[in-house]
Amino acid sequence: IDNILLEWSYRCNDGIVDVENQEKLLILQEILKENNIELIEEVVFINEVAADIKQQLIDAGYDENDIIIKSSKQIRLLTKGNERKSTMDKLLQDLPDSKFDINFKGSSLGAIIANDGTAIIVKPREKQGGGSAGLDNEQALINGINEYASTDSPIKIIFVGSNKTISFDDVTLAQGIGADTAGGKKSDVALLSGNNIIGNLSLKKANASMWESADRRYKELMIKLSDKLINDPFPNVGLRETEKNNIYRLYNPETGTDLSGIIINNLPDNDNEAIIFGTDKPKVNVIKHTFQPSDFNFNNDILTIKSGIIFTDLEDIEGTDYEPILIVRHDVTRTATKGLRPVVYNKSQGYRGDEIKGSQIALDYNQIF
Repeated sequence: IDNILLEWSYRCNDGIVDVENQEKLLILQEILKENNIELIEEVVFINEVAADIKQQLIDAGYDENDIIIKSSKQIRLLTKGNERKSTMDKLLQDLPDSKFDINFKGSSLGAIIANDGTAIIVKPREKQGGGSAGLDNEQALINGINEYASTDSPIKIIFVGSNKTISFDDVTLAQGIGADTAGGKKSDVALLSGNNIIGNLSLKKANASMWESADRRYKELMIKLSDKLINDPFPNVGLRETEKNNIYRLYNPETGTDLSGIIINNLPDNDNEAIIFGTDKPKVNVIKHTFQPSDFNFNNDILTIKSGIIFTDLEDIEGTDYEPILIVRHDVTRTATKGLRPVVYNKSQGYRGDEIKGSQIALDYNQIF
């Protein structure tokens, strides 16, 4: 049981198991089947339309972390509280076969209903707590800074990490901008001096293991990989058919055993730069820390903030447990890539020292192209 729970948490993007989350239950079901454990009651599958709608929303530019499949017939979409109505209006354009139901229970604004009855409820991101992509950590930092900084009283901020220190002068405001991911932006918090952004910060909680959900970035790679694994597999990894149409399982042709994933190492430096630091101007500083009130110390117009680990360049990450690796895992909602999903994790998510964790196989990026 301990091993199954550990594997389940490992395969969940945020490391948290949840029996009320349909997507996570599907992961658990796959693990139980791999271990030849018969289910007393079958997990309710997310219907194909709900999964398809989620992909349509991602393609339309909505952040995947803000799209939550709550049940087989309901999707929750997170956005800013003051943008809920405009987001619902936009949804009607993005999903032309949908309609608006003002009387839908569970939402004061109603819901968008797909043609099969799947409901999309738009909820305020700021009221979802830790379930909305680290917003609580972002707000803790913003509150800790704005308690002391103002237009009338600019301050110097020093972020003290275990590996390096960074500082910013004349800060008058900290502002959350994590909802703006257009063009590959990564910043969660902007530091302003007057009207000018003088610092961008990307925040990762201390226990966070994921850099990026990479469906868009590695779409071409996944299509090439899935095609190769079916038609010209590697000696130690291929894809076998399942009972589900266009959904395959990773397996080792040499042993005939199933695999839980593929670790793809040596991603291009340009990819790593974009994955970690994004396209923001000025360049993003990544801070890996879960902020607490005790981390803030203000004295003589200088705010010193304890900040865990700080990354400002690729050199800070290369050769560490935080180095990005691409892990390809099973996901029954990814029919376009034969049931495979790419996620960029910390190296420690795939390796324990130099040993590969679990039933995974490692490939080099250049082996696929």
